[in-house]
Amino acid sequence: MNILSSLDELRALHSPVHWAMGFFDGVHRGHRRVIESASTPGALRGVFTFAEHPLALLWPEIQPKLLTPDAELKAELMRELGVDVLLCLPFTRRIAALSPGEFLDGLRAVCPIAGISVGNNWRFGRDGAGDTDFVQEYAARHGIRACVQPLLEQDGETVCSSRIRSALAAGRLAECEEMLGRPFSVCGIVEHGQHLARQLGFPTANITLPSNAALPPFGVYAVTCRFGGTILRGMANIGLRPTIDETEKPIRLEAHFVNWSGDLYGKRLEISLTRFIRPELRFDGIESLRKQIALDLAQL
Repeated sequence: MNILSSLDELRALHSPVHWAMGFFDGVHRGHRRVIESASTPGALRGVFTFAEHPLALLWPEIQPKLLTPDAELKAELMRELGVDVLLCLPFTRRIAALSPGEFLDGLRAVCPIAGISVGNNWRFGRDGAGDTDFVQEYAARHGIRACVQPLLEQDGETVCSSRIRSALAAGRLAECEEMLGRPFSVCGIVEHGQHLARQLGFPTANITLPSNAALPPFGVYAVTCRFGGTILRGMANIGLRPTIDETEKPIRLEAHFVNWSGDLYGKRLEISLTRFIRPELRFDGIESLRKQIALDLAQL
Protein backbone atom coordinates (compact mmCIF):
# COMPACT_ATOMS: atom_id res chain seq x y z
CA MET A 1 0.00 0.00 0.00
CA ASN A 2 1.32 3.43 -0.95
CA ILE A 3 1.00 5.98 1.85
CA LEU A 4 1.03 9.55 0.54
CA SER A 5 0.90 12.86 2.40
CA SER A 6 0.54 15.39 -0.45
CA LEU A 7 -1.23 15.87 -3.76
CA ASP A 8 2.15 16.17 -5.50
CA GLU A 9 2.94 12.58 -4.52
CA LEU A 10 -0.41 11.55 -5.96
CA ARG A 11 0.60 12.83 -9.42
CA ALA A 12 3.10 9.99 -9.72
CA LEU A 13 0.43 7.26 -9.64
CA HIS A 14 -0.73 7.69 -13.26
CA SER A 15 -3.74 5.48 -12.47
CA PRO A 16 -7.39 6.22 -11.76
CA VAL A 17 -8.42 5.81 -8.14
CA HIS A 18 -11.73 4.93 -6.55
CA TRP A 19 -11.65 6.94 -3.32
CA ALA A 20 -13.28 6.09 -0.01
CA MET A 21 -13.53 9.43 1.79
CA GLY A 22 -13.78 10.05 5.51
CA PHE A 23 -11.80 10.51 8.69
CA PHE A 24 -12.37 6.85 9.61
CA ASP A 25 -11.41 7.10 13.29
CA GLY A 26 -11.34 3.54 14.61
CA VAL A 27 -11.80 1.99 11.14
CA HIS A 28 -14.93 0.34 12.56
CA ARG A 29 -17.36 -2.00 10.79
CA GLY A 30 -19.26 0.89 9.20
CA HIS A 31 -16.03 2.39 7.88
CA ARG A 32 -15.05 -0.98 6.46
CA ARG A 33 -18.26 -1.11 4.46
CA VAL A 34 -17.42 2.25 2.85
CA ILE A 35 -13.78 1.31 2.17
CA GLU A 36 -14.67 -2.09 0.71
CA SER A 37 -17.18 -0.45 -1.64
CA ALA A 38 -14.35 1.60 -3.22
CA SER A 39 -13.92 -0.87 -6.06
CA THR A 40 -14.01 -0.07 -9.77
CA PRO A 41 -12.46 -2.37 -12.42
CA GLY A 42 -9.14 -0.99 -13.62
CA ALA A 43 -8.84 1.48 -10.74
CA LEU A 44 -6.84 1.50 -7.54
CA ARG A 45 -8.69 1.28 -4.23
CA GLY A 46 -7.86 4.45 -2.34
CA VAL A 47 -8.64 6.09 0.98
CA PHE A 48 -8.65 9.88 1.27
CA THR A 49 -8.40 11.08 4.85
CA PHE A 50 -6.77 13.69 7.06
CA ALA A 51 -3.90 13.38 9.52
CA GLU A 52 -5.81 15.37 12.16
CA HIS A 53 -9.48 15.50 12.99
CA PRO A 54 -10.83 18.66 11.32
CA LEU A 55 -12.29 19.83 14.64
CA ALA A 56 -8.77 20.01 16.07
CA LEU A 57 -8.28 23.04 13.82
CA LEU A 58 -11.79 24.43 13.49
CA TRP A 59 -13.16 23.98 17.03
CA PRO A 60 -10.39 22.56 19.23
CA GLU A 61 -12.50 22.90 22.38
CA ILE A 62 -14.89 20.20 21.11
CA GLN A 63 -12.48 17.94 19.23
CA PRO A 64 -13.04 14.29 20.13
CA LYS A 65 -10.54 11.91 21.64
CA LEU A 66 -9.42 9.44 18.97
CA LEU A 67 -9.89 5.67 18.84
CA THR A 68 -6.91 5.39 16.48
CA PRO A 69 -4.52 8.27 17.25
CA ASP A 70 -1.67 6.03 16.09
CA ALA A 71 -1.26 6.65 12.34
CA GLU A 72 0.53 3.34 11.79
CA LEU A 73 -2.31 1.33 13.31
CA LYS A 74 -4.86 3.18 11.21
CA ALA A 75 -2.82 2.46 8.07
CA GLU A 76 -2.40 -1.22 9.01
CA LEU A 77 -6.15 -1.65 9.40
CA MET A 78 -6.69 -0.16 5.95
CA ARG A 79 -3.97 -2.31 4.43
CA GLU A 80 -5.83 -5.38 5.71
CA LEU A 81 -8.87 -4.20 3.75
CA GLY A 82 -6.94 -4.27 0.47
CA VAL A 83 -6.38 -0.53 0.12
CA ASP A 84 -3.82 0.28 -2.60
CA VAL A 85 -3.19 3.94 -1.79
CA LEU A 86 -3.75 5.91 1.40
CA LEU A 87 -3.72 9.69 0.94
CA CYS A 88 -3.47 11.31 4.37
CA LEU A 89 -3.29 15.11 4.12
CA PRO A 90 -2.73 17.60 6.92
CA PHE A 91 -5.99 19.48 7.53
CA THR A 92 -5.28 23.18 6.96
CA ARG A 93 -7.15 26.47 6.84
CA ARG A 94 -6.71 26.47 3.07
CA ILE A 95 -8.41 23.09 2.74
CA ALA A 96 -11.15 24.16 5.17
CA ALA A 97 -11.90 27.19 2.96
CA LEU A 98 -12.45 25.14 -0.23
CA SER A 99 -15.98 24.75 -1.52
CA PRO A 100 -17.07 21.13 -2.15
CA GLY A 101 -16.55 21.60 -5.89
CA GLU A 102 -13.11 23.14 -5.45
CA PHE A 103 -12.15 20.28 -3.15
CA LEU A 104 -13.07 17.59 -5.69
CA ASP A 105 -11.77 19.58 -8.67
CA GLY A 106 -8.36 19.90 -6.97
CA LEU A 107 -8.19 16.15 -6.41
CA ARG A 108 -9.35 15.33 -9.95
CA ALA A 109 -6.76 17.74 -11.43
CA VAL A 110 -3.84 15.65 -10.17
CA CYS A 111 -5.25 12.13 -10.51
CA PRO A 112 -8.21 10.64 -12.43
CA ILE A 113 -11.10 9.76 -10.14
CA ALA A 114 -12.84 6.50 -11.03
CA GLY A 115 -15.26 6.57 -8.12
CA ILE A 116 -16.14 8.09 -4.76
CA SER A 117 -17.44 6.06 -1.82
CA VAL A 118 -18.83 7.75 1.30
CA GLY A 119 -21.17 7.06 4.17
CA ASN A 120 -24.56 8.74 3.84
CA ASN A 121 -23.73 11.20 6.64
CA TRP A 122 -20.52 12.44 4.96
CA ARG A 123 -20.11 16.22 4.88
CA PHE A 124 -17.15 18.11 3.39
CA GLY A 125 -16.07 21.43 1.98
CA ARG A 126 -16.42 24.92 3.40
CA ASP A 127 -18.94 25.00 6.28
CA GLY A 128 -19.79 21.36 5.54
CA ALA A 129 -21.72 22.42 2.44
CA GLY A 130 -20.94 19.20 0.56
CA ASP A 131 -23.22 16.23 1.20
CA THR A 132 -24.06 12.96 -0.53
CA ASP A 133 -26.45 14.70 -2.94
CA PHE A 134 -23.57 16.92 -4.04
CA VAL A 135 -21.28 13.88 -4.43
CA GLN A 136 -23.82 12.11 -6.65
CA GLU A 137 -24.49 15.20 -8.78
CA TYR A 138 -20.77 15.92 -9.18
CA ALA A 139 -20.08 12.28 -10.06
CA ALA A 140 -22.84 12.24 -12.69
CA ARG A 141 -21.44 15.39 -14.33
CA HIS A 142 -17.92 14.00 -14.58
CA GLY A 143 -18.53 10.33 -15.36
CA ILE A 144 -17.49 9.17 -11.91
CA ARG A 145 -19.01 6.25 -10.05
CA ALA A 146 -20.66 7.32 -6.77
CA CYS A 147 -21.25 4.82 -3.96
CA VAL A 148 -23.20 6.12 -0.95
CA GLN A 149 -23.30 3.55 1.82
CA PRO A 150 -26.14 3.45 4.36
CA LEU A 151 -25.03 3.68 7.97
CA LEU A 152 -24.53 0.35 9.67
CA GLU A 153 -26.79 -0.34 12.64
CA GLN A 154 -26.34 -2.53 15.68
CA ASP A 155 -29.04 -3.05 18.31
CA GLY A 156 -31.15 -0.39 16.63
CA GLU A 157 -28.43 2.28 16.80
CA THR A 158 -25.91 3.54 14.27
CA VAL A 159 -22.38 2.20 14.49
CA CYS A 160 -20.26 5.34 14.66
CA SER A 161 -17.01 6.51 16.23
CA SER A 162 -18.77 8.70 18.81
CA ARG A 163 -20.88 5.78 20.02
CA ILE A 164 -17.78 3.59 20.33
CA ARG A 165 -16.01 6.34 22.31
CA SER A 166 -18.96 6.51 24.72
CA ALA A 167 -19.00 2.74 25.19
CA LEU A 168 -15.23 2.74 25.71
CA ALA A 169 -15.38 5.53 28.30
CA ALA A 170 -17.99 3.49 30.18
CA GLY A 171 -15.78 0.38 30.06
CA ARG A 172 -18.10 -1.65 27.83
CA LEU A 173 -15.31 -3.48 25.98
CA ALA A 174 -17.53 -6.19 24.48
CA GLU A 175 -19.77 -3.54 22.91
CA CYS A 176 -16.71 -1.74 21.52
CA GLU A 177 -15.35 -4.96 20.06
CA GLU A 178 -18.65 -5.75 18.34
CA MET A 179 -18.78 -2.32 16.69
CA LEU A 180 -15.06 -2.20 15.82
CA GLY A 181 -14.99 -5.76 14.54
CA ARG A 182 -11.91 -6.41 16.68
CA PRO A 183 -10.81 -5.85 20.31
CA PHE A 184 -10.02 -2.27 21.23
CA SER A 185 -6.26 -1.76 21.22
CA VAL A 186 -3.63 0.86 21.95
CA CYS A 187 -0.26 1.30 20.27
CA GLY A 188 3.02 2.84 21.22
CA ILE A 189 6.77 2.51 21.63
CA VAL A 190 8.03 0.69 24.72
CA GLU A 191 10.03 3.12 26.88
CA HIS A 192 12.45 2.80 29.74
CA GLY A 193 10.78 3.55 33.06
CA GLN A 194 11.94 3.50 36.66
CA HIS A 195 12.35 -0.31 36.48
CA LEU A 196 10.18 -0.53 39.58
CA ALA A 197 8.04 -3.34 38.21
CA ARG A 198 11.16 -5.41 37.53
CA GLN A 199 12.17 -4.92 41.19
CA LEU A 200 8.70 -6.12 42.16
CA GLY A 201 9.26 -9.28 40.14
CA PHE A 202 6.79 -8.33 37.41
CA PRO A 203 8.68 -6.57 34.55
CA THR A 204 6.46 -4.41 32.37
CA ALA A 205 6.44 -2.87 28.92
CA ASN A 206 5.74 0.83 29.49
CA ILE A 207 4.01 2.99 26.88
CA THR A 208 3.14 6.67 27.35
CA LEU A 209 -0.26 7.25 25.74
CA PRO A 210 -1.01 10.34 23.63
CA SER A 211 -3.16 13.04 25.19
CA ASN A 212 -5.72 12.78 22.35
CA ALA A 213 -6.32 9.03 22.82
CA ALA A 214 -9.78 7.73 23.67
CA LEU A 215 -9.37 5.35 26.61
CA PRO A 216 -11.40 3.09 28.89
CA PRO A 217 -11.64 3.78 32.64
CA PHE A 218 -8.29 3.64 34.41
CA GLY A 219 -7.61 0.17 35.72
CA VAL A 220 -6.12 -3.26 35.17
CA TYR A 221 -7.07 -5.26 32.08
CA ALA A 222 -6.36 -8.67 30.63
CA VAL A 223 -4.50 -8.09 27.37
CA THR A 224 -2.98 -9.78 24.36
CA CYS A 225 -0.21 -8.62 22.04
CA ARG A 226 0.98 -10.07 18.75
CA PHE A 227 4.80 -10.02 18.71
CA GLY A 228 7.42 -11.97 16.80
CA GLY A 229 4.90 -14.36 15.31
CA THR A 230 3.40 -15.29 18.68
CA ILE A 231 0.57 -14.02 20.87
CA LEU A 232 1.72 -12.66 24.22
CA ARG A 233 -0.86 -12.76 27.01
CA GLY A 234 -0.86 -10.85 30.24
CA MET A 235 -2.33 -7.86 32.00
CA ALA A 236 -1.89 -4.11 31.80
CA ASN A 237 -2.57 -1.12 33.98
CA ILE A 238 -3.82 2.01 32.26
CA GLY A 239 -3.66 5.15 34.33
CA LEU A 240 -1.52 7.47 36.42
CA ARG A 241 0.26 5.03 38.80
CA PRO A 242 -1.07 6.70 42.00
CA THR A 243 1.13 4.58 44.30
CA ILE A 244 4.32 5.92 42.69
CA ASP A 245 5.62 9.39 43.55
CA GLU A 246 6.45 11.20 40.31
CA THR A 247 6.91 14.84 39.32
CA GLU A 248 4.98 14.30 36.07
CA LYS A 249 1.97 12.04 35.70
CA PRO A 250 1.40 11.16 32.03
CA ILE A 251 -1.17 8.48 31.29
CA ARG A 252 0.68 5.21 30.79
CA LEU A 253 -0.03 1.65 29.84
CA GLU A 254 2.16 -0.83 31.74
CA ALA A 255 1.83 -4.38 30.45
CA HIS A 256 3.20 -7.53 32.06
CA PHE A 257 3.25 -10.59 29.81
CA VAL A 258 3.26 -14.03 31.40
CA ASN A 259 5.98 -16.49 30.31
CA TRP A 260 7.93 -13.75 28.52
CA SER A 261 11.42 -12.56 29.34
CA GLY A 262 12.66 -10.85 26.17
CA ASP A 263 13.71 -7.23 25.61
CA LEU A 264 10.88 -5.06 24.29
CA TYR A 265 12.50 -1.62 24.70
CA GLY A 266 12.09 0.49 21.59
CA LYS A 267 9.59 -1.91 20.05
CA ARG A 268 6.26 -0.71 18.74
CA LEU A 269 3.46 -2.80 20.24
CA GLU A 270 -0.26 -3.05 19.62
CA ILE A 271 -1.89 -4.20 22.85
CA SER A 272 -5.49 -5.40 22.77
CA LEU A 273 -7.71 -5.11 25.83
CA THR A 274 -9.83 -8.22 26.32
CA ARG A 275 -11.30 -7.97 29.84
CA PHE A 276 -11.52 -5.58 32.79
CA ILE A 277 -10.00 -6.91 36.02
CA ARG A 278 -10.20 -4.04 38.52
CA PRO A 279 -10.01 -0.23 38.80
CA GLU A 280 -6.68 1.51 39.34
CA LEU A 281 -5.97 1.84 43.07
CA ARG A 282 -3.56 3.64 45.33
CA PHE A 283 -1.70 1.30 47.70
CA ASP A 284 -0.01 2.16 50.99
CA GLY A 285 3.32 0.78 49.84
CA ILE A 286 5.25 -1.29 47.34
CA GLU A 287 4.66 -4.57 49.19
CA SER A 288 0.88 -4.07 49.07
CA LEU A 289 1.18 -3.37 45.36
CA ARG A 290 3.24 -6.54 44.85
CA LYS A 291 0.57 -8.67 46.58
CA GLN A 292 -2.21 -7.14 44.50
CA ILE A 293 -0.34 -7.76 41.24
CA ALA A 294 -0.04 -11.43 42.18
CA LEU A 295 -3.79 -11.55 42.84
CA ASP A 296 -4.46 -9.85 39.49
CA LEU A 297 -2.33 -12.38 37.64
CA ALA A 298 -4.28 -15.21 39.25
CA GLN A 299 -7.39 -13.90 37.45
CA LEU A 300 -5.95 -14.30 33.96
